Formats: sequence, structure tokens, C-alpha cells
Amino acid sequence: MSGFVDDGDDIWAVLGVEPTRDRDVIRRAYARKLRVTNPEDDAEAFMRLREAHDEAIQRAQWDWMWDDESEEEDGSEGDEAADAAVASPEFKLVIEPGALTTLLEGRPTAPAAPPPPLPDASTHEAEELRARFDRLEALLGGQDRPAPAELTAAFHAVLNAEALDEIAVADAVEARIADLLLRTAPRSDPLLAPAIEAFRWRRTDLRFEPGPTVEAVIERCDFVEGRDRMLALDTHARAVMEVLQGPPTAKVPLMRRLNPGFEIAMRDMLGRIGDGDGALMADFDAATVALWRQRYARPRLTSGMLWFTALAPLLAPLIAGGYGLPIPAVLETYVAATAAVLAVQLFYLQGYLRLKTAWETHRSWRAGVLERVGWAPLSLALLPASALLPDTLWSAVIAAGVVTPVLVWTFVTTGPPSPLTHPLHQRLLAQVVPFAWVLSLPMFDVDDAVTQPMIVALAAAAAVDFRGGALSSQVWHLEIGKIARVVGTLALLAAAIAIGALAWRMVGETPPAWAPLCVAAVLALAIGHRAPVAVLGEDIAKMRYYGMFALFWISRGFNALVGSWLVTSAIWMLIGMAIGLILSLAIEVRDRTR
Repeated sequence: MSGFVDDGDDIWAVLGVEPTRDRDVIRRAYARKLRVTNPEDDAEAFMRLREAHDEAIQRAQWDWMWDDESEEEDGSEGDEAADAAVASPEFKLVIEPGALTTLLEGRPTAPAAPPPPLPDASTHEAEELRARFDRLEALLGGQDRPAPAELTAAFHAVLNAEALDEIAVADAVEARIADLLLRTAPRSDPLLAPAIEAFRWRRTDLRFEPGPTVEAVIERCDFVEGRDRMLALDTHARAVMEVLQGPPTAKVPLMRRLNPGFEIAMRDMLGRIGDGDGALMADFDAATVALWRQRYARPRLTSGMLWFTALAPLLAPLIAGGYGLPIPAVLETYVAATAAVLAVQLFYLQGYLRLKTAWETHRSWRAGVLERVGWAPLSLALLPASALLPDTLWSAVIAAGVVTPVLVWTFVTTGPPSPLTHPLHQRLLAQVVPFAWVLSLPMFDVDDAVTQPMIVALAAAAAVDFRGGALSSQVWHLEIGKIARVVGTLALLAAAIAIGALAWRMVGETPPAWAPLCVAAVLALAIGHRAPVAVLGEDIAKMRYYGMFALFWISRGFNALVGSWLVTSAIWMLIGMAIGLILSLAIEVRDRTR
């Protein structure tokens, strides 16, 4: 200590409490004193209070350690007697039916203790506090919903009572307010944030150790804030609230149940409620929530899939009719498309969902790196392989059959990326460049460089990257060693140089037979280099993508010099990738953490 507290025993006088080893009591005393101690007005008093708090916390920790040792010494004889009793043949271990479940789920075996009572109205200050608290309790427990301003005024009136100058009274009021907020939810929702701010119930404070009641208040406040954001931004969320607040016998219109937006909002709301304890279920009818949980717990088609099942088969006869096929052929096309869609839905229900459940339950927690992200390099390897197939419809069908297991593997072992850390527009932007380049080749009279199997393989690789690109980047930077990352980045850079040299050989010539292989290699590198360059951040990634679009038209000018749009566009694609790889390599070399 720096000398602001002269005697170790004075720390309790500074904090205003009796000597204690209860860190919660120390924290509350410190918070109470902090409200009347301004560091700008009295810096020395603030430092004295801070050092008293730190010293009290240290004493509490050391005192507990010494007490444990003394208890072990004093209780050695009792331990020997207990060991002898357990070793006797008459000893039986009896476990209550719910005790094991409680132990495994981590819930406390005993209910939370009731809040301490308010002080007796023996003084004017205590009588005033009790009257103000009764006023707040009457507002929250009455039949008419009070205005938020009236609730806030009554709440602050309790906090400003003079009786709260005593630490014991302040602790009792804090505990009773937390209990009151839970009992009267959702009427007490306007007071959740003010109470958390007033009593400093902050999870960011490492010394904060809330009890079950305070923890429930914080969870309720987080839920209310998220729910209010949903209601303000999503009209479907308001419909979901109406349904969950109503009785389970209420009929939901069919078109609403078939609306994908309503289903997404319902699943989101049920996910926010979680298991649904008393704090989070205060807004809803418990039977209605249980009914909708049961509905979504069963394997079922989503509303979007139902619309796809109904409308997708209609596209096939429309296309067949556009080609002038006879009516029997159109009907056959419709039947075949319907059968294909139903087969896909059957696989989703009986295959994909079962595989997903088995993976999450039995395998995900012990799977290796290749098992979790092996689909990423495999999907990229299929791109050059698809360029070796003939440019026919049957080759495209074969390619689709090969990439389907890779897609299933990806979707089974991954979940949808978080929209907060990986926004949808950012993931879509990454997929635009390769598809824009592929579409530009036939636009500028580059024939026979893009084949049907290659389009199928590119769509599969893009879908794999769209779904699991975030996970593959995370594995690359967190689970692969620095040397392996540097070697992998150098290998990708060497591949970009080699492919560029191969493309340069086509200058002034008609695209050779191996031109599709060169195009497929560029596409595979365009997707594969995203894992190492993810270290550059979103802003630089946007600059690279937008810069590549700008260079698109500049490259049209160089096309007159080179004489081949295939070569020109491939070169500027590879230059953009090489720049990103060089920057990421520089960051890896300078980073000394791993």
C-alpha cells in the first residue's frame, strides 16, 4: 500500500463496516462510499477508500486460506471416523431422484434465501423508507399499469431515503428491490436498467459476484433490451409476441404460419427465452410457449421449404413449354421435378437432420481439424477436377453428384455464421468477384473457357465458403501453427505466380484446350486465399474487392495491347490475390505472439 491507510485495522472504518470476509459485503460497502466520494473534490479520500477496498479483498482471500488449513488440522479425527463409516459394509449411498440432475446441470440444490426485512419503523428515517418502498411496491403490484415516469420517480425516492446511509439497510433494500423486480415482471421492466446502474450490477466488474436473484434480474434486462430491438425493427416479431402472449388454443392464420419471416422471428424469440424460467417467461403464456417449442422440436420442413416444394416443380414445365415440347413431355417434366424435390425434402428430414443431431451430440466435441473443415480444401480441389470433364450436361450431372456429399458434410459440421461478426453483405461481396469474372468471359467472346461442370463446382465451392468460410478462417488463424500458416501462404503465393505465368502463355493465341483448367485454378485460388487474408480486416477486404471492380474497366484498355480478355482478366485477378497474400504474409512475419 502507498500509505493512504496508516493502520491495517482502519480499513474497516474507511469502508464503514465491521471486519468481514464476505467479499459481497465489502463490494457493497465500497460502492456505497464511492457514491459520496468524488475523486475530483478529494483525491486523497478516494485513494484511501480504494486502498481500503483492495486490502479488505486481499484479507478475505488469505483469511479463507488459513481457515481451511486450520479446519483440516482440527477435523482430521472426524475425517478418519467418516472414512471408517464409509468403509463399513452397512454403509449405503442414497441419492435423491433429482439430485444427480441438479448436480450435472449446475443448478443450486437449495432455493434462494428470502430477502432480508426492512428495518422497523422505530425512527423517522426508517418510517420514511418503509413508506417509500410500500409506494413502489403498490405501483408494481396494482391492477393498473403505472406510467414509466411514475415508476422511475418512486424508485429514485427509495434510493434517496436517508435511512440508506447505513450499510445494513442499503444491503437489505438492494436485495428486496431485486426480489421485487423479479416478482412483478413484466410491469417492472422500466426499472431494470436504472436498478442495474444504481446498484452497479455489472458483469464487466471482475469483483462482482451476484446471487441468483440479481443474476436473474440482469438476464431479464438483457432479454427485454433484445426483445425491444426486435419489436422495433421486425413486424413479424410483433406478431410472434401476440401469439406467445395468447392462449394455446388461439388459431394462427395459415398464411402467417407459412410465412418464412414469422417462422424466423418465432425461432429467434424461443431461442432468447431459452429454458424459460420465471424471469424470462413473465411476458408469455407458458402453455403457448411449450406448444410452439414442441412444434419446432420435431423434424419438420420450414415454411421456406414448403414454398419451395410447391413452386419449384412449376419451373420445369414452364421451361419445357418455352422450348415448345408437347404436353405429355411437359407433364413428364413436372412429375420428374416434383419427385426430385420430394426426394430432397425426404433426405433433409430423414438424413440431414439425423446426421446433424448425431454430429452435434456425439462427434463435434472430439473431431479433428480435417474432420471439421476438410470440406474446404476438398471443394477447391473439385474445381480443377471439374475442368477435366467434357463440356456436356451429363458431365454437369456427374459433377453435381460428386459435390453433393461435400455440401452435406459442410452443412452438417457447421452452423450459420453470426450476422454480427460476419454480416451477410460482407459474405456476399466475397462471392461476387469469381462469378463476375466467369460471366465476363463469354460476354467478351472468350468461348470454351468455362464449362458446365465447372459452373456446378464453382457454385458448390461458393456455397461451402458462404456457409463455412468463417470457421475455416478461424481454424487457420487459431488452430494452425505460425510456421504452417507462413508455409501455406507462401504456397498460395507461388500458385498465383505459376498460374499467372501459365495464363501469359495464351497471349495472342486462341484459348488452348487447357484454358478451362487455368480458369478453374484461378477460381479455386480466388476462394482459397480468403483464409490467410482474413487477417487484413473487413475494411481492407472491401478496398480490395472494390479496387478489383474498378480495375475491371481499366483492364479493358490493356486488353487492346494484350489481345486476350482471358489473359488480361486472369492477370489482374491474380495480382489482387497476390497483393492480399503478401500483406497477410508481412503481418504473419511481424506477429510474434505465435
